[in-house]
Amino acid sequence: MQYKKITVLFTTMIMAFLVILAGCGRNRIVELKKEHLFSLPVGTDEEEIGVLRESSGRFVGPAHVLFRNGFFFTVDSVNQKIVKATTPGDVILIIEDGEMVEDENNSVMKTKQKKYYDFNQIGLIEVDRENNIYVEDMFLEKTEIETVIDIFSIDDETIDEEKEYEEKYMSYILKFDRLGSIVHRIGENGIDSDPFYYMYNIEIDRDGHLVVMTGNDEWNAWTYYRFSPEGERLEKYTVTSDDVIMQPDQNNRASFVMDILPTEKPGQILYWTSKYETSLDTKEVRKEEDLWGEEIEIEDYNRFRDREEGVDKEEQAQGIRDLLYYSISFYDLGSSSVINSYQWEMGLGNEVESTQEFIGIDGNQNCFFWKYIDKNKAVITILRPDGSFITKRSFQFENDGIWMDLQIAPDGSVSAIKIDEWNVHYYRWRSDKLIHNKREKLTFREFIMAKVEGFKNANR
Repeated sequence: MQYKKITVLFTTMIMAFLVILAGCGRNRIVELKKEHLFSLPVGTDEEEIGVLRESSGRFVGPAHVLFRNGFFFTVDSVNQKIVKATTPGDVILIIEDGEMVEDENNSVMKTKQKKYYDFNQIGLIEVDRENNIYVEDMFLEKTEIETVIDIFSIDDETIDEEKEYEEKYMSYILKFDRLGSIVHRIGENGIDSDPFYYMYNIEIDRDGHLVVMTGNDEWNAWTYYRFSPEGERLEKYTVTSDDVIMQPDQNNRASFVMDILPTEKPGQILYWTSKYETSLDTKEVRKEEDLWGEEIEIEDYNRFRDREEGVDKEEQAQGIRDLLYYSISFYDLGSSSVINSYQWEMGLGNEVESTQEFIGIDGNQNCFFWKYIDKNKAVITILRPDGSFITKRSFQFENDGIWMDLQIAPDGSVSAIKIDEWNVHYYRWRSDKLIHNKREKLTFREFIMAKVEGFKNANR
């Protein structure tokens, strides 16, 4: 019996020692080297990208940059054109705003194409596996607001001057083939139907179908459309923030939808949500009905920080909101239910750690999170759809330009651009190698913590 006690004690000591050793190496995050692929000049010529810098500090650069099928597709919002370039930097297609020109000698073997289309304003873009390009074409619609006017005291000229209009951005989706020729125009009911209102996101699912998501003015409802490659509408669903927030395990919490996007799985969307559990003090005064997450945190923290030093620390801790939660939820539109979700917490104290930002998912629904350490360094964390850990890597940024448009490609690679005075530089991080090759080794402490988090997520 005594021998068993000694054995258990010895085993416990070894485990504790291993945890300490693991903890010492936990903060060692290996840098993920970036590839500088190519640069395009800043300017207005054919193969240049437009950039505007105004004295007021306003900055306008490339609106969207996508990496698809080994090509970069860039929306030049200044010159209203779309540029397709290879990774060595050869521009092989430009679709530019202007009057369409019929080209009878259009050959598939041409290595460079320049096409024109009479755009209103280029918005979002997406590219399918055949390199067909889907472009949001935005226009402003003005609707007169009905008002009651005293016709006895106002003349006709004044009536015309005082008319009020509601302005809304409406959109169509334009489909171009890989050579830049227009194929058809898609509205909310299919080819050449009524335009979309407030287009929030466009994606191509794993079946090659176009998915369009639109939003409402209150930021609490979204409509999901799915179209065949021929432009026929296949599905339409409307979802609200309450569809996820009011799930049974979310009782007594307040939530805010940070982002919502379709996944590659047909009929499935992803919610990124922030949640908070209010303190006893906040619940008593019922302020959770008026404020959300960060505002409650700041208010409670400042109030109790300014109290007299004689207040008991345990009593003071009860007044501060306990935890801020962030969650990822995969929602199935057909069954109207959350089919998979996980969450993580950020405890509050005298020092609050900065929050990771969700930046997207790859083709396997692995989730990517971004966190700035300082102005020249960030850390990216990649998790599986169930919340289990894949890898964590640091990114270094030179402070000699403006970094923007961080994107996750379906293959798991990360891309971004940097703009300096003369060029737009294209970069890529090959994070897909980390995901699909040999599994990342975990320290003993990380292994235990991953199991604990998995258990907690499975029981929420």
